[in-house]
Amino acid sequence: MERQSSGAAGSELVLGSGWRSIEFQATVALAAMLTPLNSTMLAVGLPAIRSHFDVGVGEMTLLISVYLVAVAAMQPVSGRLGDAFGSIRVMIAGLVLLIAISAVSAFAFNLPMLILMRGLQGAATALVLPNGIAVLRRRTPTERLGTVLGMNGAALSIAAATGPVIGGALLLAGDWRWLFLVNVPLSVVAILFLLRIRPDEGHGRETLHIDVPSLAALVAVFGSGVLIGSATRVDNPAFLIAGGALLPLTMAAYWLRSRWGSSIIEFRFFGAPNFRSAASSQALTNLVMYSFLVSLPLYLVDLRGVNDQVVSLVLFSLMAAMITLSPIGGALTDRVGRRPLLIGGGVVIAAATVTLMLLFDDPPLAAIIGPLVGVGVGLGISGPARSSAALEAWPRDVAGSVSGTFSMMRYGGAIVGAAVIAALLGADPGEGAFRLLTIVLAGAAILNVFVSLEIQDRRPVPSPGVPEPPTPVPERTRP
Repeated sequence: MERQSSGAAGSELVLGSGWRSIEFQATVALAAMLTPLNSTMLAVGLPAIRSHFDVGVGEMTLLISVYLVAVAAMQPVSGRLGDAFGSIRVMIAGLVLLIAISAVSAFAFNLPMLILMRGLQGAATALVLPNGIAVLRRRTPTERLGTVLGMNGAALSIAAATGPVIGGALLLAGDWRWLFLVNVPLSVVAILFLLRIRPDEGHGRETLHIDVPSLAALVAVFGSGVLIGSATRVDNPAFLIAGGALLPLTMAAYWLRSRWGSSIIEFRFFGAPNFRSAASSQALTNLVMYSFLVSLPLYLVDLRGVNDQVVSLVLFSLMAAMITLSPIGGALTDRVGRRPLLIGGGVVIAAATVTLMLLFDDPPLAAIIGPLVGVGVGLGISGPARSSAALEAWPRDVAGSVSGTFSMMRYGGAIVGAAVIAALLGADPGEGAFRLLTIVLAGAAILNVFVSLEIQDRRPVPSPGVPEPPTPVPERTRP
């Protein structure tokens, strides 16, 4: 079932239920899944890459860090490109770049070249993810947006959870180069499917404005945070000292540029209460989730002597709960509204995190798995409501920029989580350090509940060119 949308996006199709809608959602998800897949798949290949180039652990962390920084900083840029040229066109361009960059990465002759390609790979995949969300927003009726975003969120979580499994299988079949070469056929398939979709219309090149100094400052801010996070992976306090010194300096540089120049982040979006609440919630919940995913393996292996298989099972409990509940949370979001699911999911996350904090004194594995499942349930319930509230806070014609800024908050939360882990755990953490970390994460989860209270369910704006009442929003400034 198809019907035409109105306003600036009048040439775009808005899909209802039915087979064509499912096919469309699957196509967008297939392309978007490459971003989390490339984030987690490489982890299992780091020892092989380290052995091939004969380098230390510190150099290996750059392969993860540079990808995360590139993906985070490019989110708002990607959204702006999608608004200017059309989201589907930008997604295809990102996949074409991913093919070329991945092919070059597989034949890198030294580690610096591979690190550079890894950063470019992150920039390429960043062109895909927020524009996939944006095109779903543009072409999905508001009454089904939660359901669609719930299914898309489950697909992204599946890609992140299965990345290490796929990476391990590729290593068994060949060597680390296959971790990059696999992007070629996957991207080709995604492009072929995307070409079957009618491209959306952008506002035109004259509406695009990307401030390079502001972007460079944002990269420096995220890079400083990641540098602090790297202190948990290498026994070198210089990482923590350098990151701690650079972070306030780079943040000040970005603030000065945005005040007297231009900002790559569109702060005006935060003027809408629903976007502000949803984006803040996104950062806080991702901080909690990422911190658990990174810190628990350190705790279980170093202090409890648990093997890798058991660690994988413990972490999979969180991901499995989130994957299972995300489609259900999306469907419930469309039935009962965004506010109840966002607040309810936040309460579940907070209760589970506080429970883990109270039990965190040499707890049995079952005591860890139970709260982790609760965190996954809360994330699955609230995720679609959070995304829906943020995207609906602004008109469809700026869906790309809105999605890019919102996605940036997700990765910003992960980077802050890594910095928190580094600051609290250090190079040789004990039981007390991990207990302190759970206290901080419990505080973040409780704060998320209060942040979520600002969410209000409102009727969607009928015209994509008019801001949603009752929130007064300014017109988009055109350069």
